[in-house]
Amino acid sequence: KYTWLTCPTNQFRLFPEPLDCNPDPVFHEAVSIFPPQIFEVFPSALVQMLPGVVNICSVAPPLEGDASMSEPQDLTLTPCVSGEPTHSHHHFELVLREVYPVQIHALSLSMFASLVAPFGGFLASAIKRAYGVKDFDSIIPGHGGMMDRMDCQFLMALCTWVHYNTFVATATVSVPKMIYLYKLMKEEEQVEFLERITELSLSAGASNRGQ
Repeated sequence: KYTWLTCPTNQFRLFPEPLDCNPDPVFHEAVSIFPPQIFEVFPSALVQMLPGVVNICSVAPPLEGDASMSEPQDLTLTPCVSGEPTHSHHHFELVLREVYPVQIHALSLSMFASLVAPFGGFLASAIKRAYGVKDFDSIIPGHGGMMDRMDCQFLMALCTWVHYNTFVATATVSVPKMIYLYKLMKEEEQVEFLERITELSLSAGASNRGQ
């Protein structure tokens, strides 16, 4: 928050004195670390958002008989009890049942949009304050009003791209990639890999000849 990005000093001592730099006039003295709106709005908004996200992105299973797509889907959260045969064990402590993957993805993206993406707007406000402009129409033609609300989308777009490529997009397999992974294996793993590949090739060739 200073005129310089860092607070420069020429003190070369074993125990330097505390630094004292003048704040840049762009920055105002903060009365509180967090604005009061966060404590007034954020908790209730977060609680109201979570069930809404699950309901919005609910995907109905194949319809049977007179079932309607408008019927709400039941989402239950059951504890994972060790030794219970009806429970599918997972590394999570809770097992989500009758929840579609798209709902999990939507929940994670909405959490990011609520917790992290607003900082894009804070950054935009700092830039506008530094240049002394009310909105970006003085810097970017046509930018202002509704477009000011889109500043958070820069962070959200990056998060969506990373989330999609990490958790959603299917991994592609190619010959160069397989060779690269083969070179990373230990010697005994390479031998086992070649044996498995040879067996698969022989079985595939035998089935093709049988057809």
